Parts: sequence; C-alpha cells; structure tokens
Amino acid sequence: MLIEKLFKRDIFRPINGVVKADQLDESSVWQELDEFVVTRELDQHLRKFFSAYLDAIDRPNDVDVSGKIGVWVSGFFGSGKSHFIKVLSYLLRNRTHSYAGDTKQAVDFFESKIADAMLFGDIKRALASKVDVILFNIDSKADHRSGRDVILQVFLKVLNEMRGYSPDHPHIAHMERYLDGKGKLPQFHEAYRNAAGAEWKDERDAYEFNRDEVVKALSATLGQTIESAQKWIDNADKNFALTIENFCKWVKEYLDSRGPDHRIVFLADEVGQFIGTDGHLMLNLQTIAENLGTVCDGRAWIVVTSQEALDKVLGELKKTQDMDFSKIQGRFATRLSLSSANVDEVIQSRLLAKDPDVVETTRD
Repeated sequence: MLIEKLFKRDIFRPINGVVKADQLDESSVWQELDEFVVTRELDQHLRKFFSAYLDAIDRPNDVDVSGKIGVWVSGFFGSGKSHFIKVLSYLLRNRTHSYAGDTKQAVDFFESKIADAMLFGDIKRALASKVDVILFNIDSKADHRSGRDVILQVFLKVLNEMRGYSPDHPHIAHMERYLDGKGKLPQFHEAYRNAAGAEWKDERDAYEFNRDEVVKALSATLGQTIESAQKWIDNADKNFALTIENFCKWVKEYLDSRGPDHRIVFLADEVGQFIGTDGHLMLNLQTIAENLGTVCDGRAWIVVTSQEALDKVLGELKKTQDMDFSKIQGRFATRLSLSSANVDEVIQSRLLAKDPDVVETTRD
C-alpha cells in the first residue's frame, strides 16, 4: 500500500500556514471547519466562552452580566488564536456551507469533535439566537493617521460595511443610515441612478466629484429644496460627530430594528499588538466595551486577540502611563489563554488521521 493511501485526508492538499480573517472562499472555510481540532485546551475555552454568552442570553436584564461582554483571547504566534476566533465566527454565524457535493451547517462539523453532549447542546442553544458576526484584522482596517479614536473609527467602519453603508466616509454612511431609518434608501438609490446614470454604491466614494447628482437625488428623495440638500452635503463632513456614545446608539438602533433577541459580535484580531504601549487606545477600547454593554443590554459582544494576556498588557501600560485601567478587567471578564501544549493532538488528528480499516491493518 502506498503511504499516501494510509491517511484519511489528502496529504498533498494545501494547508494555510497563517489564518487570514478575510480569506472566506468556500473551500478555505470548509477546510478550516472540517480540520479544526478541538483539543483538551480548546474544549475548556469553548465551555468558558459559551457559558458567558449564554448567561447574557438567559439574563438579559442583569446589569452585572450585560457589562461583561468582552472576551480577551491571548496566545503567542503559532498558538492558534486567530484560527480559534475565525472558527468561532463561523460557529456563531452557523451558515450552511457546500463543498465537493457535500452540505453542512457550521455546527454540524462539531458534532463529532465535541464528546460532551451537554457542551454541544449549549452551543446549539446559543446559536438559536440570530446574530451578526463581524470578523476583521484591526491593523488592516485602521487609518494610521486617525489618532486616539482609531479603534472607535475601525469599529464604526466595519459596522457600516456590514450594513452596506460607505465604509470609508462615515458622514456619507450616516446619510445612508438616516435614509435607511426613514425607509427611503432604495428611493435614494433610484433617484441617484436617474440623475447620474450610474449606481450609487459604485460611485459614492467619489461623491465630491458627483456633488450635483447627489444633491439632486437627496432633494428628490426627501422632498427638500436643492439649496437645503446642497447645504447638507457641503457641511456633512464637518458636522458629523463620531463619539463612543453615538456609535453605541447606532448599534442599539440596528439591534432593535432586527428584533429584541438579535445580537452582534465584533471579533477583532491582533488588538493587543495594535494597542502596544498606547494607553489612550486601551482606554478607547475599554470605553467602547463599557458603553456597548450598558447601552445594548448584553446583545453586543467584543472578542479581541493579543499575544499577551490582559493582566500583562495592563501591567506594562501602568508602568509607563498614569492612567486608570481598572474597568477593563471587568469588561473583558472572559479570558482565554491559548498555548501550544496540545500540538501533538492537532498533528495526530489533522495530519496523521487514518481510516479505521487502515489502523487495523497497520496494527497487525
């Protein structure tokens, strides 16, 4: 028997050495779900995460629970933290995936991976709530000229992107949000198409070059005079106020529009490295988590990754900056520390797995 025939999976298949948040083609997603190994360590992390997540579902009016909507996932390079949160994002979405003629929901991949029926039952119960999941690498989304509010700007950017609004121009996204709230966004798209002979989403990044057409479309949609629409467009950028309070209000408005049980989860990869030793960025993250928990009643979650554990990051920041980081430990109460201790389990299951008849043959 050829050696390649001994193994359960094709030994010549491509395996991504580095998991990328934006690599979402169907074959990559299928492989990541199919070959994800729930080690003894990851089993405990899944228990901890879904225990906290279900607490927020079961006790929606408990302020102590709703204030703890942050999850800090730590682990050095190679520990699998990026892979973990990406697979967690697949689980929370629980979409149906198809590959090579086979079809499965994300949770179906885990039925054989999780031995504890109660844990698997808790996961399925958690997935019964409708949820929007936003997975992103914070460094790739950030404008590095943005200053102390850069984390807030990234969170608004990915929220706008998820909702179909302009990700790169928050004031234009705010116009779209307003029109959408009035039920007039499709009407605006049609009015712009009539005025410009092009699709709004294809040209909104160049709205300044198409100012006249935008003004005509806005005027026609809202029934305003051309002068009023011109004034709004010309002052939209400087009048737009991005604050954490406004961001959380927009998240809540969206959740409320989707129903009382709807949830949203932001999964931000490499936040620890992005923050580094900048205490202002850490305070920015702390306040976002604090306000989201308070305003959204535990329906908005933040999951971040870092090479360092939260306690160590805060310890380094306190050494260099006189700032109060006491609240962030309460906001990120769920802390998952990944190690490389179970790499043998991963190799055995993912790379060396054999069919039962092959195991019997080689044993003899």
